[in-house]
Amino acid sequence: MQKLTLKAPAKINLYLNVLGKRKDGYHEIESVAQTISVYDILHFEKIKRGIQVICDHPLLPSGENNLVYKAARLFFNLTNLTSGVKISVEKKIPLEAGLGGGSTDAASTLLGLNLLFDTNIPLSHLVDISSQLGTDVPFCLIRGTALLRGRGDKVYPLPPIKEGWIVLVYPKISISTSWVYSQISPRLTPKSSHNKLTIDELKKKMVSGKLIEIKNLLYNKLEEVVIDKFPILESIKQEMKKGGAKGVLMSGSGSTIFGIVEDVETGKKIANQLREKGKTFLAQPTENKQGGLG
Repeated sequence: MQKLTLKAPAKINLYLNVLGKRKDGYHEIESVAQTISVYDILHFEKIKRGIQVICDHPLLPSGENNLVYKAARLFFNLTNLTSGVKISVEKKIPLEAGLGGGSTDAASTLLGLNLLFDTNIPLSHLVDISSQLGTDVPFCLIRGTALLRGRGDKVYPLPPIKEGWIVLVYPKISISTSWVYSQISPRLTPKSSHNKLTIDELKKKMVSGKLIEIKNLLYNKLEEVVIDKFPILESIKQEMKKGGAKGVLMSGSGSTIFGIVEDVETGKKIANQLREKGKTFLAQPTENKQGGLG
């Protein structure tokens, strides 16, 4: 195999609670994440030596500072292969939007190179090393529906959500994850802590495999910080609800807002109504499948 193309799916957080700050400086979280049918596209091509990364987004570096490059370097260090690779990235997932765009590209790089060079590294081993690249990368390797703990790097697959539609609005506000977490720490008091029983209730409802069943249990602790600074996000949430969304939440550290809708027609209607607020997407949940497109 000389060439390979992979889809790298975005993710949303259906639940995200911050439990406290760890001794290593990271925050302890508990989250339920879901991959969705919004994708970056990665093209891999074998070359004689070195790592070349080309990206069609002007704000992303193409060299050693790109997370795709770092993932490729990690792979070659692991395998001791002397050949090289050219990776071209088509960005569809917005940057700093709470959708895991960088992490899913890094994860797909590990998967893609494993296929391209036929190295047969077990997925479990790729997951183990991938946290070096970022806390979301292990989940982006496993994909589907999962419970995340620790820094977000401990991934426990859950029964897959297979049915439902999600409408998303990215209001073109880039938000730094590190800034959000630096602001959330003072708010981590017993009074503001979310009831941990909610995640158990959420997991029970998820057994149906239908997004609509968990519409009343969506939660994101980070909303408290982000919506205070960017009130437009609250107005987007309210407009989604008025348009017929049954459950609305900010994903990750923002700024993307997503809503669960009962059917594709309602999703299209809301997306059309909110186009002036930002970039809109209509998506479905995806399962934990890894593989090439040819």
